[in-house]
Amino acid sequence: MRAVLGPTLLAAALGVVVSTSTSAQNTYQQQITRQLTNAANILTPRGYTADRAPVMGNLNASNQESVLMNLNAGVQYAILGVCDNDCRDVDLRVYDPLGNSVGEDVATDDTPVVEFVASTSGQYRVTVIMAACNQNPCYYGVQVFLRSGK
Repeated sequence: MRAVLGPTLLAAALGVVVSTSTSAQNTYQQQITRQLTNAANILTPRGYTADRAPVMGNLNASNQESVLMNLNAGVQYAILGVCDNDCRDVDLRVYDPLGNSVGEDVATDDTPVVEFVASTSGQYRVTVIMAACNQNPCYYGVQVFLRSGK
């Protein structure tokens, strides 16, 4: 009886851990979604509209990772980044398909924006740098906006 009860209790405990972890992740995703919506209000009056769904991830302080995004030549883009409530500073660097820098926002803030006209079509690399995080890991979101032909 004890052998059956042990695994059952373990499975129940693991279910609680998984659902707690999933719940925490959803909370951070909601923070990121809300912050992207608020930050987009800065870009919308300037003729930008969201081009695709945001990319979300998490990083520890001082770490970075890159996201590849297909962009089209001749289009004016704004790449917007945000981070969760535990983050004080996130930075963005954008590189064209040949590895040349097209822009960066490394100011000490939690809403970097890099604006540029894509010189060529292809995969652009957006590097997200978690410059300051109060509690590791910090979650981030990156979204591509394009300017309409106004």
